[in-house]
Amino acid sequence: FKANMAKNNSSRTLVNLLGIPTLLAIIYLGDSFSNIPVFSVFIGIILILGALEIATLSKSKNGQPVILVLLLFLALLQINRIPGVHWEIPIHILMIGLALTTMILEIFRKKETPLLNISIVVFAFVWLGLMLGSLSELRNLPEIGFKITLAIFLSVWICDTGAFFFGKKFGKKKILPDVSPNKTWVGTIAGLNCSLVFLLILFQMGYFLDMLSLLDVIAIGFITGLFGQFGDWAESLLKREAGIKDTSNILAGHGGILDRFDSLIFAAPLTLIYCKYFILTG
Repeated sequence: FKANMAKNNSSRTLVNLLGIPTLLAIIYLGDSFSNIPVFSVFIGIILILGALEIATLSKSKNGQPVILVLLLFLALLQINRIPGVHWEIPIHILMIGLALTTMILEIFRKKETPLLNISIVVFAFVWLGLMLGSLSELRNLPEIGFKITLAIFLSVWICDTGAFFFGKKFGKKKILPDVSPNKTWVGTIAGLNCSLVFLLILFQMGYFLDMLSLLDVIAIGFITGLFGQFGDWAESLLKREAGIKDTSNILAGHGGILDRFDSLIFAAPLTLIYCKYFILTG
């Protein structure tokens, strides 16, 4: 057991050492590096890997969704987000197309759980494509895209770290034992405070270059520090139903793609909505 723990920790450290600098570089390059959409391609890969993990979540309930259709529509959605691509496909058209295609296929597949299969594909398109995929739109926002995207990634990481450290050291009372048995009230509050303090420090240091007000920074702190944790709990809820600990082992010591990006699935679209309607419009 100790040998496995040591191996797991070393794998986790290696992933951190290689993954974090690479991810920071991808965020910095964005979609305008030599006209190559580096960031959107990266997010597209994350969406594809996440979609493959959806099949794992559905196996325990005998779900057999047509993942290939999900992948096709996720690709269309993500390509549609790349700057310079001039085929503006409205989201509702993609949603209708996905639902129709999936339902027609289920007519001929003769599976035992057609409603479940259709529901999984449509839910996954919203959860991954619209919510997590909104990171591409966030990064491509004029003027503030890079700084906001980098800030929410760092803020979510700091929230997770603070919640883990303070929860493990001081936490006793569980916040949602039936959903995520290791999470405590102390850890949750500490994670929120760590996010807020981190973003306030950035604000005081002039990181946002007067693009954001103090109220904006506090609002984004609540989005990453509170709603980011709701993203974590939501994924834990699905894993608990499926009876699995990790959605995959693609990231040694870290679990699957959904395990690593669960907080951003909630934080990214809410931050994008806030930026569009409260910051960019004044």
